[in-house]
Amino acid sequence: MVMDERDKEKEERERRTGEASGGEETPRDSSAPEGPGKMVGESPDPREERRREVHRLTKRELEDMVLDLEEKLKAAESKAREYLDDAQRQKAELENYRKRMIREQTRIVEQANRQLIANLLPVIDNLEKAMEACPDREDALARGVRMVYQQLMDILKKEGLEEINPHGHPFDPEVCEAVMAVVSDDHEDQTVVEVHQKGYKYKGNLLRPARATVSKCE
Repeated sequence: MVMDERDKEKEERERRTGEASGGEETPRDSSAPEGPGKMVGESPDPREERRREVHRLTKRELEDMVLDLEEKLKAAESKAREYLDDAQRQKAELENYRKRMIREQTRIVEQANRQLIANLLPVIDNLEKAMEACPDREDALARGVRMVYQQLMDILKKEGLEEINPHGHPFDPEVCEAVMAVVSDDHEDQTVVEVHQKGYKYKGNLLRPARATVSKCE
C-alpha cells in the first residue's frame, strides 16, 4: 500500500511538471547530427558556409566586394598582357637571331667556296692550255684531259661560277683588264680583239677580271 501511494505521488508530480512547462520537448543534444546524412564530427561544407556568409552581407558590402574583384581582375589581365608582350618580343628576337645566324653561316660558306674556286682557276687555265696545245688529238690522254676539264667546269658552274670571255665585245673595265692595245682597222675602237686569260664571276660578283688586248683606231 505504501508503495502504491508513492507511485501515485510520483506520477502526480511528473504530470504537474509537464503541465507547467507547457508541453515543451526535451532539449536536443547539441552533439547530435543537425541535418540528414550528416555524421558527428564532420567538417562543414565550405560552399555552404560561403553562401551563408554572403546572405549575411549587406548591399554595400556586396558592392565593395564586387569592386574589389573587378580591380583584381583588371590587374590580372594587365599582368597577362605584359607576359604576352614579353613572350612575343622574345620570340621576335629569337627569330631575328636565327635569321642572322643563317645569313652569317651562308656568308661564311660562300666566302670559303669563293676562296676555293679562286685557287682552282689556275688549274682551269692549265687544262685549257693543254687542250689548246692538242686540238686535233683523239688519243686517250687528250680525251681524258677534256673530260676532266668538262666535269670540273660543270661542278663549279653549279656552285655559281660564271665565265667571262669578252672576245669580240666592247671593252668593259668593270670585268676586263686591258694589258695591250693595238691599232686595228678591222675592229671598232675599244673592242676586245684577243683574250689572254678568261675572267670569272662567283654568284654575280667578280672573282677575276679577264685580261685582253683592246683595239685602238687611228
